[in-house]
Amino acid sequence: MTPSNGFTATTGTPVLWLVGALGTGKSDTSYHLFSRLFRSGMLTGRLDLDDVGMCYPAPEDDPHNHRVKASAMAATWSVFRDHGARCLVLSGGVTSSAEVDLHKALIPDADWSVVRLRIGAAERRRRTAARGRLLGQDSRTIERSIEAGTEDEATLESSWPSFADVVIDTDGLNQQRVVDRVLEVTGWPGL
Repeated sequence: MTPSNGFTATTGTPVLWLVGALGTGKSDTSYHLFSRLFRSGMLTGRLDLDDVGMCYPAPEDDPHNHRVKASAMAATWSVFRDHGARCLVLSGGVTSSAEVDLHKALIPDADWSVVRLRIGAAERRRRTAARGRLLGQDSRTIERSIEAGTEDEATLESSWPSFADVVIDTDGLNQQRVVDRVLEVTGWPGL
């Protein structure tokens, strides 16, 4: 069965992966999505792939540690599933179909929904500067983060629609509205 949103009804493990450039709100949105599902009684696991990929030095042929992230995801899902989780919310940056396929191959029975979050330049600057100030970063570090996010966005735009099922623009939306939009567009988790 295919709902009007283009997503198919779930037959395997529902996995929703929020991807996007630096500063798009992937981690925050994944937390709020997990929290909403958990409070509704849905046994849900959540993993921030960017956090579990913090293992350095990274190999030259995988500078963003996608192999580490994918392996950690598979191992974590195994534990979550064994403890009753029925679906998985992921967040983490990727820029190619090969990176997405690496992860998908390690949970082959899953029904994947890959959602790209996107923001405009002004919103990226506002969010990145606010987060940088909160973390005590100097203006030069904040500017480098803004530039990195802009470069990520350009890479994602050039590869669209190669690996994301849908793109959601989040400018001007608070986290709860972004969660509403993700659930509305995907029909997730579809159990």
